[in-house]
Amino acid sequence: MGRGNMERKIHLVKWEIVCGDKERGGLGLRKLGLLNRALLSKWIWRFACERENLWKQVIVAKFGQEDDGWKSKKPNGAFGVGVWKEVMKETDWCWENIAFMVGKGTKIRFWTDMWCEGTALSQTFPHLFALAAHRNATVEEMWD
Repeated sequence: MGRGNMERKIHLVKWEIVCGDKERGGLGLRKLGLLNRALLSKWIWRFACERENLWKQVIVAKFGQEDDGWKSKKPNGAFGVGVWKEVMKETDWCWENIAFMVGKGTKIRFWTDMWCEGTALSQTFPHLFALAAHRNATVEEMWD
């Protein structure tokens, strides 16, 4: 038996249209790649800010930390690191898109944090950084 014009066919639609606003003919879905990146970046930010939480203490005990507790060391190996390894894949993108508010300068490192014009002063002035006596000093410690 033939179905003729009544056959059911899959109609492909561009993902940009599906994710578009309902008012413009889309389904109003969020772009999952961007949403996933944002959620993973939130965990990176939480790691930097939440000093005493149990989940952070477990991550630090397992993988270690660097940059005065702002970042986790990258997990190595294949066993038992899956979720945190996926979070850490977004570390560079996340930190490139974070801007610091200096405030009193007690937590912002003068040379290595990106607090001045979106770059670290150590990258902008590498010769001065090489001569610096206190490379891990905070903004507060460097200010008169």
